[in-house]
This record gives sequence, C-alpha cells and structure tokens, in this order.
Amino acid sequence: MYNQEAVDALINRIGWSELSSGLPFELSDANKTAESGKMFNWYHSLVLIDNVYAAVPEVEMAETGFNDYLAKVRKQAVLNVLSSILDTHEDYVPDQDYSETIINRPIIFDDSIGYLVAIKMIELYISTTRSNFSERSAKMSYQALKVELEGAKNDNGHFIAKGLIYKLEQSVKKAQKILFPYRVIVNSPSVW
Repeated sequence: MYNQEAVDALINRIGWSELSSGLPFELSDANKTAESGKMFNWYHSLVLIDNVYAAVPEVEMAETGFNDYLAKVRKQAVLNVLSSILDTHEDYVPDQDYSETIINRPIIFDDSIGYLVAIKMIELYISTTRSNFSERSAKMSYQALKVELEGAKNDNGHFIAKGLIYKLEQSVKKAQKILFPYRVIVNSPSVW
C-alpha cells in the first residue's frame, strides 16, 4: 500500500528533454521538471519530443493536449512501476504502508520509470499510423525497433544486444532487492 503523496514524489523524477525539439510550441515546465536530473532520452536516444509528437495519434496536437499526453505517460509509468516492484513481489505485505520508503528513497525507482517510458514510446513508434512519422523515420525499420525493445540473441540463446525490456526487468529486480532484502532461510535438521 502507498498513498498519492508517494506516487506524486515519483512523477517528476525524470523529465522530457527539449533536445532537438522541432515542436511548434513550448513544453510545460511540469513536463521539463526532472528532480533527479535525468531525462527520458537518456534511457534511449529515440525518446525525443519531436519523435513522440510525430507519432501521437492526433495530427498537429495542440500544446495543451500534447503536454497533458506527456504528463499522463509519466503518471502511468510511475503507477505501473510501483505495481511491478511492490505489488507483485512475494514479500509484499498489502497492509503495510510503503509510502515513507518511496518518498525517502525515490532514486530506487528512477531506472524502472525511465526504461518503461522508453519502451512505451518505442511501442508508440512501431504502432503509429501516421504517415509523416514513417517518412521522417525511414531508417527506423520495424525490425530495428523490435531489436531495440527485445534485444537479440545468438543461436545459443545468449544476448548479443540487450533490449529495453531486459533492462527494465533488471532495474525492477534491483529495486526489489533493495526494498525486499533476501531473507536467509535455513532448512536443515538440527546438528546438535
């Protein structure tokens, strides 16, 4: 269990960068806010604002609508990451309040949030029906984007390139190890 204050503590941890922004308007200050100093394009170089703007379903989305869309992406990522790290762990106690831990140690969640947003944006690029995006990004083929997401393995099943999904899984495991330290369980008969 965690409260809205804990969720709010994570929403502004990572911001949207205006690097190479060709937007016809400015991003809101809330979307540019990055309390950790990290930006989403740090997790994957394709997560640029102009790429997102070119891939959203609504053509020539207005400033308010686009800023709201970016804010919703961040909030959904935070909720999804909290669920992945806390709610699904075997040692999670539903009656215990984890809010203070989240508020006091928000850095634990940064990488998971960043990788999840990167995954969602690349999935958006793959699934967009916008013709201007495909013309603009002719070099980004479907197969290349799938490799960015899933990685690539050789014939023996070993990773040649680790994708974003693998990196997200690792960041979730890392956060879970911090929040739920490994319990030492001894299952042996008494020796004396």
